[in-house]
Amino acid sequence: MKKAIHVFLCTLSVFIITSCSSSKNATNLKATNGNLNGTWTVSNISVDVPANFKVTDVFDEGPYQDFQGSTWDLIRNGKGSFSLTNGKKEDIYWSINGKGEDAQLQFKKLNGMKPKNVDDGYRLQLQNINSNSFTAKSPVDLGNGNTGYITYTFTK
Repeated sequence: MKKAIHVFLCTLSVFIITSCSSSKNATNLKATNGNLNGTWTVSNISVDVPANFKVTDVFDEGPYQDFQGSTWDLIRNGKGSFSLTNGKKEDIYWSINGKGEDAQLQFKKLNGMKPKNVDDGYRLQLQNINSNSFTAKSPVDLGNGNTGYITYTFTK
């Protein structure tokens, strides 16, 4: 009887420890404002375009290289900003569009305006979301019906 109680208590302890463990390393998270909430840094940018094609401007801001090391503050209520390493800061309004594999991070640069008064924005395909990183893939029109991509890796 004592042995059975001991086994039960050990099993219960293991169950409690595993069910109460932190989700800091959670993987395969859904694209939600809550899961993207926080301060993120663009730690890597990869470009998938032909060698002779030059990407000169992203997000109507400048070359994609300017976003390497940029900091993005995404607040759960949709407010946010990004700050480039050259000191330039833009206030944004962001949200998630779509679900699952079709989920996109969409944002509008506010330029001192209310979000409802801003018509233009940007959409990036979300991938590989976990509690410490995610990737966002931005399409680039190469002409003639072809599309290239710029992929930004965000880390906390």
